[in-house]
Amino acid sequence: MKTPSTARNGIYRAPAKAEATRAATAGLRVTAITLQGVRGKRELLEAISQAMVFPDSFGGNWDALADCLQDLSWSPGGQLLLLQGAADFAAAKPEEFTLFLDILGAAADFWKRHDRVFVVWVEGVTGLAEFSKS
Repeated sequence: MKTPSTARNGIYRAPAKAEATRAATAGLRVTAITLQGVRGKRELLEAISQAMVFPDSFGGNWDALADCLQDLSWSPGGQLLLLQGAADFAAAKPEEFTLFLDILGAAADFWKRHDRVFVVWVEGVTGLAEFSKS
């Protein structure tokens, strides 16, 4: 299978079909981040930090999240973040969820400029572009 190109960097609704998932994730580090029940910024940042194994120096705020997502020196290669159950946080904190998506989008753009794959799939939230392997 071919490794996905940086042209697909961005944030998408997670695909439902297994074959799309297999094709799209070939050669990527897949990190599942469980967000069911997360309703606050602190919980969100903790879940991401633990799942992605951020360095101990992670500051636990939006700027620190942006910094870590644009470093990833401890996690080489292309990245696929799978946000599972993101609807709870999106419903509880819609403005913060939008900011969170902006930070993820900025990271995707950053890595595209550095020729590295960075894709985010979001489960359970509508209003995102649907991912397809084409």
